[in-house]
Amino acid sequence: MPGGTPVTPVDNNGVVIGTAGGSASSPSFSRSVGSATFSTTQAATSISPASATLLVAARAGRQSVMITNITGTQPIYLVATAATTGATTGFFLAGAAGATVTLSTAAAVYGTSPTAAQTVSILENY
Repeated sequence: MPGGTPVTPVDNNGVVIGTAGGSASSPSFSRSVGSATFSTTQAATSISPASATLLVAARAGRQSVMITNITGTQPIYLVATAATTGATTGFFLAGAAGATVTLSTAAAVYGTSPTAAQTVSILENY
């Protein structure tokens, strides 16, 4: 859209990014979309209401993590800490094979379930 207020590109700390070959009135910059690496795993341990199971550890620079319910017989509740217990707390992931959620986070993700023996597949994008 022509006109409007000029945009000043800044980094994650709010520091103005250099003009990199542009000019003060027309800076040149680029933005990378996506990531260079991804990894996959399965959490086949027993996910139960007694304690939350670590599904994916915290990873600095991770853009997203996709979690899919593989066994799909019981729902899984995604939580932020191992201290969270109980069958019906957290973010609900349906008890259906293929039920998937994508989280844009670098934090650790834990899971709990009303019963045991749920398996999830994990894809990290970092």
